Amino acid sequence: MAYPKNTINVGAALEVIASDTIPIPTIGMTPVSGTTTSTTTDKLVDSNVNFISEDIRVGDIVYNTTNNTVATVTSIDGETELSLSANIMATGQTYTIYLDNASNSSDGCLLYIGSSQASLTLANSFVNVKVKTTAKNIVTFSNFPVGQYLPVQVLQLFYTGTDIAAINNCVAIW
Repeated sequence: MAYPKNTINVGAALEVIASDTIPIPTIGMTPVSGTTTSTTTDKLVDSNVNFISEDIRVGDIVYNTTNNTVATVTSIDGETELSLSANIMATGQTYTIYLDNASNSSDGCLLYIGSSQASLTLANSFVNVKVKTTAKNIVTFSNFPVGQYLPVQVLQLFYTGTDIAAINNCVAIW
């Protein structure tokens, strides 16, 4: 018996940066983006943005979109400076801050599994993907086909346990 394919119609999507400690950000609110103007260890400094008036909060998720790294805001040090959970920013790098993630921590997404492979062969068209589900289960989908959606709602894509080809090539959709 043939089964119909799932039709996915969504309104929001986000290229995911894998992390062993930070969940996939929710994108319900308009994110804050910019380019850093100074380098300080474990800080994000941007003299062109007022982080206080933008309502940045502890726990918001920061994507460094220059080098695909991720951290969380650990404190608001002033109008133009944030402390981060990791040293991910340097002068001239672009970032996006996803707001209000603490209140949306149980919102899951569908996760499309992509690959960095330029051309897929049978050997590289399957990847291992480790995720945390909305039920807080940590599971690894072994030999999962590239180009498909995981069959569960996902909160987090893990760096460790996910094949390198898929690490920064997955898309969250809501």
